[in-house]
Formats: sequence, structure tokens, C-alpha cells
Amino acid sequence: MKKVGAYIHIPFCKKKCYYCDFCAFSNLEGWIDSYFKNLIKEIKLYQEKMCLELDSIYIGGGTPTYVDYHYIEEVVDILHNFKIDKDIEFTIEANPNSLSRDKLKVYKSLGINRISLGVQSFDDEILKKIGRDHTKDKVLEDIDLIRSAGFNNLSLDLILNLPGQNRKKIYKDLSYIKTISPEHLSWYSLIIEEGSRFYSLDKKGLLEKFDDDLERDIYQELISNLKDLGLKRYEISNFAKDGFQSYHNKKYRQTEGYIAFGLSAAGFLSNFRYNNVRNFVKYEKLLNKNLFPIETSEFIDLKEREKEYIIFKLRETSGINLKTFKKIFGHDILKTYKKEIDKFNKLGYFDIGENLRFTSKGMDLSNEFYIEII
Repeated sequence: MKKVGAYIHIPFCKKKCYYCDFCAFSNLEGWIDSYFKNLIKEIKLYQEKMCLELDSIYIGGGTPTYVDYHYIEEVVDILHNFKIDKDIEFTIEANPNSLSRDKLKVYKSLGINRISLGVQSFDDEILKKIGRDHTKDKVLEDIDLIRSAGFNNLSLDLILNLPGQNRKKIYKDLSYIKTISPEHLSWYSLIIEEGSRFYSLDKKGLLEKFDDDLERDIYQELISNLKDLGLKRYEISNFAKDGFQSYHNKKYRQTEGYIAFGLSAAGFLSNFRYNNVRNFVKYEKLLNKNLFPIETSEFIDLKEREKEYIIFKLRETSGINLKTFKKIFGHDILKTYKKEIDKFNKLGYFDIGENLRFTSKGMDLSNEFYIEII
């Protein structure tokens, strides 16, 4: 039986942040009940057609913890019609102001064993500037709730290069990380996504940002400081204590595949990548016809999978194992891409041994290499 990860998209939020271009809706409580009825239809449709075992589950959004916990119970109950690995990593995304003791108690009883909390910053002024509806104190309060509910796998999301940030404020954020001691941390640079409020501001030159060199310098400092806290970088923007790397995230960089449910969700099964529709009415109509709510799909041939494998695996600090690559794709990556690898190796981008992996410089400037091989 094929083992795959599962992603479930819950597109509801209390408030949409200024940097967000995800499929997420605020103040649409009237849609929640019908959305979950359709989501369950979709999951059942896959269960009728496929025999799969789930070895990771990730409930994301939106803010999954914004909705009443009984909806999450219904979804998890249906998921058990799949075979589920006994050691599954089971994550739910949360935002401050959306948690309670009762919700956390239910999540724990459902087998959810990992909370990913969207913090973004511990500075109240910055939080206001980016459209968050919480404060630093609320973050700390919710973290106490999570810990007291018995969750020992906590991941925090933070963003670098937010409007109003400076080195002093970033180091203040770092001091909170030291105190909280999460098992996992995603600390990524702000991406200006088309469709977000920040995109419009950036186009008008009204968005405060670091220059690239300063951002890289600060990030290198963070990497060193986080390592001292036991949070080792294992992927470009992800850090973890030993034994707490996100297994689900790795599913996106491996070849086994992952299944996805809900509006806009993207999956990869049997060498086909697919994206669900983003329109709720269309989503409902397709499911009422007993059809998969897929908007686009494409076959990913071996050559394309090879390129994606290279890109995704090089995002990991461990890089690409040369023997494993040859076993999967039937050739030696160092010979096939000799020209490109030699060029960037001379520039200090690579460390080559049993694995081909980026140096710190290579990680920072990885896109320059990717452009050469695509």
C-alpha cells in the first residue's frame, strides 16, 4: 500500500493579513458548515477510488483553529477510513486568538501531535503594521495553553524583513525564541505575493524593506544564534531540535506523493500534480456531481521530476545523496550536470562529498544555480 502525506485546507480566518495571498476568507461564517460538508464529500470520493496509507497529516489554511472544533473532529473521523500509520506526524496550523483549552483538548484526543503557530513577530507595532489581530502577550498566553495541553512538538512561524523591523527588534524576537524553546521554527523572508495588500504598496514604493545584503547578513547571524539554542537549520528557512524536523514538509521533496483536499489544495499522486479549484461554488458543483474538484492537472515526466528533486533536495542542508540520486534517476548527477556544478563549485556554492549540498553562500544565492539547470 502506497504511503502518502495528506494536506487539508481550511480557508477561514478572522482577519486576512496584509502579506497573504492564500485562499483564505474572513468574516464568512455562513460558508463554514457547507464547506465542511463538501470537504467530507471530497475525502470520501478519494477513499472510494484509492487505497492509500497516510503517514503524515497537515491541516492548514487559513486558520483551521478558527472554526469550531467539531468540524475538525468530523474531518479526522472520515480520514480514519484511510489506513493511518501508527507513528504519524499530525499537524494543525493555529493563529493566536483562535485557541482555547477545550479546542486543544479535543485536538489532542484526535491524535494531533504537532501545533504550528503563526507568530510572525513579537513586536506589537510590527504586528499591527502587517494586519495581525493579536499581540505579543496573546502569543505567549496561547503558547502556555499549548504546553499545558500536553503538546511537546511546537513549531513557530516568524517572518524576516517586515515593515518596521530592524536588527534590534529581530534580536528581541530571538530572545523570545530562547525563552519559549520551540521544537521547530520556520523563519522565512517576507515574500511579496501578487494579490496581497503588500504587493500594491511595494509597487508604489511604500513598503519598508531591508536591502538584500543586509537581509542576508542578519539571516546568517540568526542561523548561528539558533544553532546555539539547539535549533539547527535543516532546510533554507526551517530549523529544528534533534528529532523534530517536519516529516510532512519532507513529503513535498520526496517522490512518494501527497494527497490534498479542499479549496486551492495542491497534490501529487502517481506522477500527476493537481490543483483544486479556488471558487467555492465551483467546488460544490463538482462534488455534487461526484467529480473530483480539480481545476488543473499535469503529468510530471521523469526529466521534470529529476529537476524538481534537485531543487527541492538542495533546499535541505543535507542536500542530495549521490548514490540515492543515481538509484532513482539512473545516472550520476555530477557527470550529467558537470558544467553547471563545476561553475558554481568554483564560486563556493557547493560542498561535495557523499552528498552534493549547498554551502551557506549557495543557500543564500541558490536561485542563480537553479536558473542554470532548469
